[in-house]
Amino acid sequence: MISIEQPDDLMSISLYRVLSYRQDKEFYQLVKNWNKRIVIHIKPFYPVTVIFEGENIKFERGDSKKANLKVIMELDAMLDLAYGRKGLISVFLRGKMKIKGLYKLGTVLRFKKIFMTSMKLIASDPNLHYYEKRTK
Repeated sequence: MISIEQPDDLMSISLYRVLSYRQDKEFYQLVKNWNKRIVIHIKPFYPVTVIFEGENIKFERGDSKKANLKVIMELDAMLDLAYGRKGLISVFLRGKMKIKGLYKLGTVLRFKKIFMTSMKLIASDPNLHYYEKRTK
């Protein structure tokens, strides 16, 4: 069973909600023994380092010099990806998302399967609109 540390800051709590939403066998296999440090920076907020160790997921506020992958994206781009309004390649080519460590293709693809799939599942649940911006 995957153990996800309870965070204490805004961005880590948001990432906790994304990662804890999905508890299926595929998610377990993707996360188990991955042992990576992923920095996720959703602009205009601050970066959070997500640490995958064995069957544990922890959060550290801020950037990590030991990160295996850094993903920087604008909030609107994250929403567009989650709700299927734009694809990952489109967001990347338009400069709304930057990936440092892109040459580590296996890490990038696994991150996509863990994080992006979880965001899409949350967005598709009609009772859980965590990220949708309210318009008047």
